[in-house]
This record gives sequence, C-alpha cells and structure tokens, in this order.
Amino acid sequence: MSSRRPRRIAFLLAQLGSDASAAFERALAPLGITASEAGLLRLIGRNPGIGQKAASEQLGVGPSRVVAVLDRLERQGNVERRRSTTDRRNHEVHLTAQGERLLAALRPIAESHEAAFTEGLDEGDIDRLADYLEAIAASRGLSRDVHRDTRGRSNAPVRSPRRSDGNTLR
Repeated sequence: MSSRRPRRIAFLLAQLGSDASAAFERALAPLGITASEAGLLRLIGRNPGIGQKAASEQLGVGPSRVVAVLDRLERQGNVERRRSTTDRRNHEVHLTAQGERLLAALRPIAESHEAAFTEGLDEGDIDRLADYLEAIAASRGLSRDVHRDTRGRSNAPVRSPRRSDGNTLR
C-alpha cells in the first residue's frame, strides 16, 4: 500500500474550473452578458462571417444552442446575421459596431479575471502552469482558444503531454 497522498489533479482542475467560471460570470454581469455570449462574441470577432453551423461545431454544442445565444446577441444589437452570398440556405454572423465595442470591453475584464486567478504566482510559475495545462488540453483533444462543451463527449485518447517546445512533460 502506498503512503503517497493522492494528487487529485482532475478533481482540482474541475474545482478550479468551476470557480473560474463562476467568477467570470460575475465579472461579466455589469456588461449584461453571459460567458456563453462572451465566448460566441469572441469566436465571431476572430472569424467574421462564420456560419452558424461552423460556430456550433467549433464550440462543440448543438446548433439549437448556438441559435439561442445568437438570438439573444442579435436582440441586444451585438450581432447580425446575413444571408451567405455563396449559399442562400446559410447565414453568416457578423459583429455590429456595438458588438465590436462590447468585445473590446471584454478584453480588460478577461485580463483582470486572469490576473486575479493567478495572483500569488510569479511569471515563471504562470508560464510553466500554462505549458502544463496546454499539454493536458492538447492530450485530451481540446483547443486552447475555444471552450468546447465536453458533456457527452467520448473519452479523448490520453497521449503523453508535451510542453509548447515539444518536449515531454515529466
């Protein structure tokens, strides 16, 4: 029997993720949007004219979920849907001027949120932590840029985690 204390890394990551999500929702409250809306705004801002289906696929959620969030963002005046010029059956999504301002207002909130979350760590610690977390995310088939809905997702293959420089983490 091992006397080594269990590390509980997955549990701690889940606990920290839940805490980070709740804190981010609170930070967004003054803007009147949710984290889901912020994520979709960011995706649209990085991919102007993205289709609803492509957004759904990148976010890993069903099309009806994306449509519901887009409906809210459109009612708020932050996005607009335009018929695709190449396929009239599809809509492309664009930020409005108001949506662009809102996206710009998100950046300092996200930066402040990250700074508060990593308070107590020096730059080297933060860099190492980011490398480790990116390696774990990559080994699980997750993107570092898009928060995908992973509910119902089959288990991703577990690969040897690697740092951003390509070396295996040990």
